[in-house]
Amino acid sequence: MGFELEVDNYRALRRIRWKAEGVCALVGPNGSGKTTLLSVLDFLGSAAVDGFGKALNAHGGAFLFRHRQAATHEPVRFAFTTGGVRWESMPSTSGLGVVVPVPERLVINQDVVAEQRAGEAVFRVREENKTRGDISFLVAVDAALPDDVSALFPLSALSGASLYSFEAFWQLKREGSREGTDVWLDTDGRNAFTVLRNWLAGKREHRSRWEWVRSGLRECFPDLFDDLDFAVAGQTVAAQFYGPGGGEPTPMHLAPNGLLMALLLLCAVASADEGIVCIDEPENGLHPYAIQRLISLMRERAEAHELTILLATHSPTLLNEFNDQPDHVFIMEPGQETLPVRLDQHQNPEWLRNFALGDLYMNQTIGPQVKPST
Repeated sequence: MGFELEVDNYRALRRIRWKAEGVCALVGPNGSGKTTLLSVLDFLGSAAVDGFGKALNAHGGAFLFRHRQAATHEPVRFAFTTGGVRWESMPSTSGLGVVVPVPERLVINQDVVAEQRAGEAVFRVREENKTRGDISFLVAVDAALPDDVSALFPLSALSGASLYSFEAFWQLKREGSREGTDVWLDTDGRNAFTVLRNWLAGKREHRSRWEWVRSGLRECFPDLFDDLDFAVAGQTVAAQFYGPGGGEPTPMHLAPNGLLMALLLLCAVASADEGIVCIDEPENGLHPYAIQRLISLMRERAEAHELTILLATHSPTLLNEFNDQPDHVFIMEPGQETLPVRLDQHQNPEWLRNFALGDLYMNQTIGPQVKPST
């Protein structure tokens, strides 16, 4: 599932025009807005389900919501398009948070089917007034549309968008996961063992997710990993893994960091269905061979499940996995009017074929941290 994203004047992002599909790499110097760009999709996903008020509270609040350089007449604007369906919104903030109602509209095949105008208590669906109450515009519109139109709706693509940064990596490794009924991975990764245990022991519909993660770990670590099992002690789910030669298992708190990182990456991808998965710096702790296998597995999964997987990275090794796909590499390069810049539009594709992309990134030909002196 591909998408188009437009952002104007949101936080560090002045002007974004991004069209992506499949597995894509996002590169650029520190402070260029890579993480902020990925967080937009997570923010819009929250807004699509819960409304902009709750989404803003969960994504940094009103402070610096508008780009510092935006003139007073320039709005913060978002537009998300997939499959001929476009959602546009122009939220604004005051000292109390988001100003409601947020102007929004839904366009399907260039036909405006729903619209919320500023200052109006109701929204329109094909010129018929509807009341939204406290639910989000998209949720209200979805309920008001006829079935043949609702089938085109982009809510599932947005609501499933998540930005994984795995801040709870060390907590997970030391303490395990809290016992529960979770079947979707938290963005910080802390419930990974619980999710995997529930995929393994729960409903048949989730069993294939467990099997994909386990087989993926076998591919990434053929001399280290064969299987995984779980134990519950009080409110904690712990994990241990077995090597290919059998014998005693190794507790995950003694596992190599790369093995646990790969487990989290595979869980994140396996948690998604027909949506968007954003991962910040997936290369942490991983051997080049594991990175190579993970990118291959992600591409297969993305194609089979209509996923878009976006990887913000500084890894030359990971970039080299895109040597034959420069159109799937995007650069956040300060000074450009519109970001991100697709690599094959930034550099001549014929010229790019002569080099490894990781080398070009290392020598600052693409996405430089320090601008070359002239």
